Amino acid sequence: MPLSLQAIDVLSDAPGPTTLIVPGGRPRAAEGALTGPLTLASLAALRFDTAIVGCCGLSAAEGLTAYDLDDAAVKKAIIASTRRIIAAADGSKLGRTAHAYVGPSELVHTLVTDTTAPAEEVAALEGAGTVVKTA
Repeated sequence: MPLSLQAIDVLSDAPGPTTLIVPGGRPRAAEGALTGPLTLASLAALRFDTAIVGCCGLSAAEGLTAYDLDDAAVKKAIIASTRRIIAAADGSKLGRTAHAYVGPSELVHTLVTDTTAPAEEVAALEGAGTVVKTA
């Protein structure tokens, strides 16, 4: 289930037999991410095997964080409805903490990052049980 207007637009043109489920909610002006009670209700009503989430900050010590409180609430709802969480974050977000707490780093099964990721933070996340993939 895509949670941004941009992702909905891209996935709506997917070839082949695809069913696209879109949550309700209010798009945030900055990036079109859906938030609010309708988005949270949609997520609570469904279960997912895997979800890919972005973040504003991720550290082994401080966990997964976001700058926007509504965005953090949506991420928490995604995590509560999903068996496996993959975090996508470039190296600049690792070791960084934003003010809205989403959850401990142990909730992240796999982190996909880039070669700028600080080695000490990668090691700390791996030590906490997160599989780190560098792309």
